[in-house]
Amino acid sequence: MAESSKKRKGSSASASASRAHRSGANSASTAPIPPSLSSSTLFSSEEQQKQYSNLFSSRSIIDPKFIDMEFFSAETFDCIQAFQNLGLIPFMSLQLSVYPELVKAFYCNLEIQESTLISEVFGIKMVIDLSLFHDLTQLSSDGVPFEGTLNDDWKFDFSAHDARQLVYTNHADMTGRLLAGSLPFESRILHYLIVRILLPRSSNLAQVSEEDLVITWAFHTGRQLDWAHLIKYRMHKALRLNAPLPYPHLVTLFFLPFSNSS
Repeated sequence: MAESSKKRKGSSASASASRAHRSGANSASTAPIPPSLSSSTLFSSEEQQKQYSNLFSSRSIIDPKFIDMEFFSAETFDCIQAFQNLGLIPFMSLQLSVYPELVKAFYCNLEIQESTLISEVFGIKMVIDLSLFHDLTQLSSDGVPFEGTLNDDWKFDFSAHDARQLVYTNHADMTGRLLAGSLPFESRILHYLIVRILLPRSSNLAQVSEEDLVITWAFHTGRQLDWAHLIKYRMHKALRLNAPLPYPHLVTLFFLPFSNSS
């Protein structure tokens, strides 16, 4: 990524970064539950209904974004080429309507057993095993099963200090809080797309967390992540009390093959 970054200096790089922030990742639309399902009850038991009312009905949903490849085709970005090489563009380009009630009900009943997602909505049981998950998302299961912290695969290769030097500009503070604004142009775009699309969060978007640093370092050094595992891990984390719910468009995607066969 370094070579392309050096070509974009001064105000033109800043302007391009600003445009990418505005146009490079777009929002999906929200919609009410489809009419074909609106007459059915979301839940098949009082226990499900009670859990939903107590724990999920007021949850916030992280606004899903998708990458605008037409926008990014106007310039050559090394990070976009990296996403293409890793097979991430189909996932990042997903544009599906979001049904908030469906999303909350899905997470309310969600269980993750090994690599399989299991949930039930409208009395329809969804079992999304590794094969179906791949078919729907096109995410690879190759690579390191990263879960936000260093594991045995990388702990002897990764150094936080060396990673900061690798991904930050020379004038950045290497000891204090990590901010996206101190990243070089290419790394700033990469970070933006990670926290908006791949691993979305609802706050602290301008801050580079330790997890962000490890993932950015992995991109720069050519290390492969098990993205299917990481996405499912993020969905599992969302089951914690009051956590915002990510990937609402995936719920629509997961529901399609089961609703069609019901």
